[in-house]
Amino acid sequence: MLIAVCSSFLTGQQTWGGSYLSLDVANDVFYLPIKTDQYFTSGISLELGKQEAGRSPFRQLGLATRTQYWRFTQNIFTPREIISQQLQANDRPFASYLVATRGKTYTDEDLGFHLGRSITIGVLGKYSGGGNMQNAFHEMVGFADPLPGWINEVKPDAIVNYRLEIRQAFRPAGRVSLTTGVVARLGTLHTDMTTALQLRLVAIKRNEHRFLTFKLSGDARLVGYNATLTGGLINRDERYFGIIRPTRIVGQAGFEGALNYDVLELRGGIRHLSREFDGGLSHAWAWIGITVMPGWQSIKDSRRNNRL
Repeated sequence: MLIAVCSSFLTGQQTWGGSYLSLDVANDVFYLPIKTDQYFTSGISLELGKQEAGRSPFRQLGLATRTQYWRFTQNIFTPREIISQQLQANDRPFASYLVATRGKTYTDEDLGFHLGRSITIGVLGKYSGGGNMQNAFHEMVGFADPLPGWINEVKPDAIVNYRLEIRQAFRPAGRVSLTTGVVARLGTLHTDMTTALQLRLVAIKRNEHRFLTFKLSGDARLVGYNATLTGGLINRDERYFGIIRPTRIVGQAGFEGALNYDVLELRGGIRHLSREFDGGLSHAWAWIGITVMPGWQSIKDSRRNNRL
C-alpha cells in the first residue's frame, strides 16, 4: 500500500493538485540533556495527502480547504527499568504499534472552523516491529545496549480506531490566533476525549508562503482506555489488564516552531506529558518534521478561481 501511494505521489503531481508529503520523527533522546528511554520513547509518522480549495460545507457562498490523507505511524513505549527481563511493578509495559490512518478534514479560514475525522487500522504488539526497531537503533548508535525486556511486550492485538476533531480559531490580533478544540477517539487502541487550547504567533512574515510561526499548546484528556498501558481489548493481556491503572485525567503541554519557505516546511518542538498511570511519572520528548508541498500554487489558484 505504501509503495502504491508513494508511486502516485512521485509520478502524478499534476493530477494530485495540492499534494504534500510529510515526515515526523519523535524521540526522548532528542530532549537534551535527559537522553533516556522512558515511557513514550520514539515514533515515526509518514503522511501523504492532497489539499483542495472549494465550497465550504459549513455556509453558503463560503470557501474551505479540504485535506485527504494517508498516514503511516509506528510508536514505541518502554518502562523506566529497561534492562530487566522481569515484569516490573508500577511500571509501563513494553509496547508498540504500527497503524495506517485514512483521514479527511475541512477548514474554513474565514470562520476559523476546522472539522476532521479519520479511521485507523493496524496491529499492537510484536508484529508491529517496535522491539526490533529500537534494538536495531541501539546497535547502530553504539552507546546503547539491546533491550531483553521486549519479551514482556503486550500481547499482539488488532487495532481499529475512529477519531473526530472539532476546532475553532479566534484572531484577537493580526498575527496572533487562539484555537480551542475537542478531540474524541473510540476504538481498541485509544478511547478518550481531549479538550485543547493553542496560542499561535506569526513571528516573521514575508508573504503568504514565507513565514515563521511559534505555537504554545495545552491539552486535558479524559482517558477511558489506553491499550499501550493495559494490552488490547480482543487478546486481553492479564499481566497488565487491571494491574496497570491508567490515570483518568492526563495533561499535556507543548511548544513548537515552524519555518515555511514556499514548498518546504521545517518544524520541531517539545511535549511534556503528566503521569499516565498510578505510580508513574511525567515525561517529555522532542520531535522534528519536514513537509514538502509541491502543490501549494495549485491551492492558491483554486481559491482564486472559486472566488470568481
